[in-house]
Amino acid sequence: MNREVKIPTLPDSVATAKITNLYVNEGQLVYEGDVLFDVETDKVVLEVMADCNGIIESITIANGDHVDADQVVMTVKQLTDSELPARPKAQSANNSTSDLAEQTTATPPLFSKFNVSLIIALAVGALAILFVLGN
Repeated sequence: MNREVKIPTLPDSVATAKITNLYVNEGQLVYEGDVLFDVETDKVVLEVMADCNGIIESITIANGDHVDADQVVMTVKQLTDSELPARPKAQSANNSTSDLAEQTTATPPLFSKFNVSLIIALAVGALAILFVLGN
């Protein structure tokens, strides 16, 4: 079954909106909740998301097009769960947190550029204090 994707209802004060980013192509598989495109008005940018799993059948908009409220801009061929391939998995959170832990626990060398500058600044400050106290 094909489902129509429409421009959301716009406020009464807004006659048209502009397509700022189109994220999908015809023939592309989308999952419910995927962002399809952005619609920009004078005051807000709206993300229009897929309301079902399926394949993009047709697209009648492009970046920069001006559109009206409730205008049909694409159709999605809805797929049943049995027809739908498994969603690709992003890098697991465990891998990213362990990489982050490794990065934050690595200690910089004692004489790194920052540490040398800090040591010199502390030494100059200490000498200045001794000079002032000696006079």
